[in-house]
Amino acid sequence: MRLECSFPALAFRTLVLITVSLCLWRPAPSVSAEWSAIAEQKTSYTTDAFQFSSARRLRFSEDPSQPTVVSTEKPQDVIWEPSLEVIRSANTSFGNNEVSVKAHGALFTNNPVFNHGDYRIQDRLHLNADTSVMVRYRYVPNLFLGPNFERRTGTRSIQEERVTSHHWRAEVERRLSEAVTAALIGRYGLRFYNESFAERDTKFWTLGPRVDYRVLNWLSVTFSYLYERGLADGRQETQFADDISYYLHMVSVGTEFRLNSRLNLDLLYVHRRKTFTSGIIGDTHLDRIDTTHQGIAELRYHLSNAATAMVSFQYGKRTSTNVLRDFNDTIISIGGQYRF
Repeated sequence: MRLECSFPALAFRTLVLITVSLCLWRPAPSVSAEWSAIAEQKTSYTTDAFQFSSARRLRFSEDPSQPTVVSTEKPQDVIWEPSLEVIRSANTSFGNNEVSVKAHGALFTNNPVFNHGDYRIQDRLHLNADTSVMVRYRYVPNLFLGPNFERRTGTRSIQEERVTSHHWRAEVERRLSEAVTAALIGRYGLRFYNESFAERDTKFWTLGPRVDYRVLNWLSVTFSYLYERGLADGRQETQFADDISYYLHMVSVGTEFRLNSRLNLDLLYVHRRKTFTSGIIGDTHLDRIDTTHQGIAELRYHLSNAATAMVSFQYGKRTSTNVLRDFNDTIISIGGQYRF
């Protein structure tokens, strides 16, 4: 039996166990503890349902290397994105500790085959007023990427390509001055594909810094860089000529404008360059480079201390592993958030 057949169930049980353990954990002495929750709903329109989940996660804090299938079809769709995050904050002898569990769904109106969930558990410990440490586990099960040509049987029949992803993330953040905060991020992950594409099972690790600079009271700028290396089983199974091993560079620049006490405008530009390292003759990934440019603008209006309304526009342009299938995609979203 292949590993991914049992790993999702094991990961889910592990996630539940960790969640219960953290909720029951009482590091002595605990001075105080409180619970809160953040509920959010976004409704989004996309010009390409195949690219939606990958484009959504192309952020420094998400999963910038999530795989995708580039299809000749460009189905438009409306997606409903509910999410709920439950947070437990406690003052401990080590500092303020914040544990959170979040579930996020994506429900497609016209293409329900793309429906999926994204689950994560996170623990952030504030060692002092200037330094914090965060660890996170994220689980995205059985994500549908699209139809693709399988290579394991030699018939190159068209099969559904699906992937289950597990990511572990660690982050150390330090305020260097009143205006500058820096962070160092590391990630390790596993991707397990369905049986028809098992040679694509991948282990990857990521490392990079982030710097936040408060230029003025109403303007902040964020600079981020990530390097990632992914190694697929296909590099050792050359008979399938399907090695998706890669290295990736990602740069992002973001700005936050506080227009007034209630209104914020966030602008983000992301450039990702993914170079495939296959050396197998006959592999479509041989000498291929995947380049993406993406821009996001989001306007957030704080109705109260608890409620926020938001609207965003996202545009991406990408060259794929097939030079005849470069694509553009647009996502328009409107939503709201409420903190309990």
